[in-house]
Formats: sequence, C-alpha cells, structure tokens
Amino acid sequence: MQIEDNPDRESRAADSRAIDGQAKSISVSVRQIWQRVRNRIFEGLLVVLPIVITLWVVRWLYTFFEKYVIDPFAIMVLWKARRVQGEPDLPAWFEYYAAPAIAILIVLALLYCCGFLAHSRLRDKIDKLLLRLPLISVLYDAIRNVVQGLDKPAEKARPQRLVLISFPHLGMKLPAFVTSTCRDIKTQKTLLCVYVPTTPVPTSGFFLLVPEDEATDLNWSTEQALQAIISGGLTAPPEVSYFATMLPAQLASRLTPAGGDVSTNR
Repeated sequence: MQIEDNPDRESRAADSRAIDGQAKSISVSVRQIWQRVRNRIFEGLLVVLPIVITLWVVRWLYTFFEKYVIDPFAIMVLWKARRVQGEPDLPAWFEYYAAPAIAILIVLALLYCCGFLAHSRLRDKIDKLLLRLPLISVLYDAIRNVVQGLDKPAEKARPQRLVLISFPHLGMKLPAFVTSTCRDIKTQKTLLCVYVPTTPVPTSGFFLLVPEDEATDLNWSTEQALQAIISGGLTAPPEVSYFATMLPAQLASRLTPAGGDVSTNR
C-alpha cells in the first residue's frame, strides 16, 4: 500500500505545483495588462488635457467679451431696430444671430477708428491726463507698458533672458524671466528685475529684485522653460546651466579678505 500511495502523492503535488504556476502566470498577466491599461489612460490624459484647458481658456475669453462687450452692443442694436421697425417684437433669427453679429462688426469698427488715435495728439493728452490722476496713474502706467511690450515687432524684440536665482534659500534655484534692469544707488551694482512664474499656472508668479552677479544665465529657451514650469519638471531639458562659472579674477576677489591678501600654506 505504501508503494502505491507514493505515486499518488507525487502526482497530487505535481498537480498542485502546476495549479500554483498557472495562478502565478495569470496574476502576472493581469498585472501586466493593468499596467498597460494604466499607462495608456495616462497617455490619453496627456493628449486630452492640453486640448481641454485650451478650449476652457477660449470659452472663458469668449464669455467675458460676450458679457461685457458684445451683449451691450447687441442690446443697443435691438433697441434701435425696434424703434426703426416700430414694433416691440422682432424675428427670433434677428435677436439671436443678426444682432450679435452686428454688435461684433460695430466693436471691430470702433477698434479700427481708435487705431487712428495711436499716434495723435489726443492720445498724448489722454495719457497725460490719466498719468496725473492719483492711484489711477500707477495702474494705467503699468498696463500701458505691458501692452506696449506686446506691440513690438518680432524681429526687433530682444530675446528673452532667462536666469536661475537662489530661492527660497541658498542651494535651491528656480528659473526667472528678466524683465528689466536697474542700478543700486550706493554700490552702483546692476540689479535684475525678474518675474518668477509658478507651477502649474505661470501667470500667477511674483516679482523679485536680484543682483546680477548672483544670477546664473539659463541655457533653456523660453518655450522649454515654460513647458518645464507648467509640467512641474516632467518636460525639463536633460542639461541645465545650474552652477555659475566665474572667471579666476572674480573668484579671487570673492576669496580675498577685505583688509589683506590671500595667504597660502605650503
């Protein structure tokens, strides 16, 4: 009986091992399939997300202009059409389609007429008047400078300078856009006016003043920097000019004490 039981035990053990092997292979297959599905879903999200955000921004801009620009002119068009026609009710197609289209044409015509004031004396007088008003002058001057910066031709505009600045403390750096430069009154050192965009919305950044000798020029382009900031570093270029390269004279001036020469031990 013992001789006959041994083959049965071995066969049962073999069957058990086969079943375990099949279960493990099925588990591995299911895990691989789930990883592929998860990766494909994530890739689909990366495809859809920029499109959705772009459409959302366009919709927000259209809603803003429709509410504060198109609708008031459309109401004016409907009011004028009712007076001309002499009836309170107008065709539905005119109210929903023709009136907004006429309002858009009126806005474009007004903007075209305002274009003649760009280099006129009336424009200069309006600027002088608004720049003399308290509180309004600060806001108007800042907005005017931003709009004038957008009006520069692409071939004449200077390339955007990108730098790395130490923030919030030494050992940590973040990219910043140089908007202008100024000079310190006492030391006459050049200071950089930089705009620091934040992740994931670059328009919600902040403004800093940084000494030029403490900033490091960044080797990224404007598009690469914005993509890296928006993606939280996922699309950052593989190479970055993180450490500043100083000339030997600059390095010696930093290492030299204020009241003497550098002493070397041999």
